[in-house]
Amino acid sequence: MPTKLELDPTNEIHARTLERLETDEIGWLGTNGRDGYPHAVPVWFFWHEGTILVFVQPHSVKTRNIQADPKVLFHLETDEVGDDVHIIQGTAVISPESTRVWIDRLGDAYFAKYQAALDRLGWKIDRIEDEYSVAVVITPEKFIGWL
Repeated sequence: MPTKLELDPTNEIHARTLERLETDEIGWLGTNGRDGYPHAVPVWFFWHEGTILVFVQPHSVKTRNIQADPKVLFHLETDEVGDDVHIIQGTAVISPESTRVWIDRLGDAYFAKYQAALDRLGWKIDRIEDEYSVAVVITPEKFIGWL
């Protein structure tokens, strides 16, 4: 079993990664497709107790790919010149608990991060809980980054 990565807040690059995991709205989730090609899509995510939590649609390509191969890549956007790089390799599992359970557990912290985006889109939290009902928990194992 791979070892869970612990980011060190005293390391400048790790500290920047931790800050961005808490504040960035969008990250990119890469999964391994059945056709042998990588599949990468932007996702909302939540950094929770050293893991990355992503809510996905139950019949999405992401979900099928993770069920077939749990190895994933997660990265944040770079700056305008390609620096501020934060890439995490890890293992994803489909949580036995629904998105609704996770949102209840995360409480105000989830709304603090995503309420403005929900308002911008005209969505209510029920849409996330119903349409993106599968919770994926990514355990980071390797980090690549530079500023």
